Amino acid sequence: MRRNQFLIFTIVMMLAGNVRAEQATQSGIWIDSSSMTEMKLPAAGDTTSLQLDFEYPENKILKAFSTDFNGDGVTDYLVEAYESLCGTGGCPYAMVDGKTNKRIGDFSGSPILVLDQKINGFPVIQSYGHMNVDSGSFVTYVFDGKKYQVVSSVFVSGQSVKDLFKSLNSHRKIKVAQDKKGH
Repeated sequence: MRRNQFLIFTIVMMLAGNVRAEQATQSGIWIDSSSMTEMKLPAAGDTTSLQLDFEYPENKILKAFSTDFNGDGVTDYLVEAYESLCGTGGCPYAMVDGKTNKRIGDFSGSPILVLDQKINGFPVIQSYGHMNVDSGSFVTYVFDGKKYQVVSSVFVSGQSVKDLFKSLNSHRKIKVAQDKKGH
């Protein structure tokens, strides 16, 4: 347990420096609402409660981004809440481990940044939650072996927001292919 606490503390210190735009940024993928697609998740474990937790009407299918986040050969899911829970600050999201179908993380904001760096097998996650015209909160989450935990939250405003997004442009943006009609 002390080893995990030390590891998380060390990661927090490393990642906290990445908030400043002039410092080197982490690489990874940029996920937002445009990255999501309707999909039916396995009807097992915590996935069954997401429909209700995220206020999806009974006739709507969950929107998610799927990939093998932890490299175990099983598809994992980043599920987006229904639009009624989303606002100017972004949307709530939940990470589901595909192997266990357990909800292992809850995030909020837009974008959600999934870093290439992994801690305890899962990627470090960062998010930006917009608060007003020129300010927001930049949050870093680390997987502790059971669940994602917030390890830093930094308020940014003014030029710092512009610098932050300039530094985040190196992340690969994931967009869902649209049909010819733009849907």
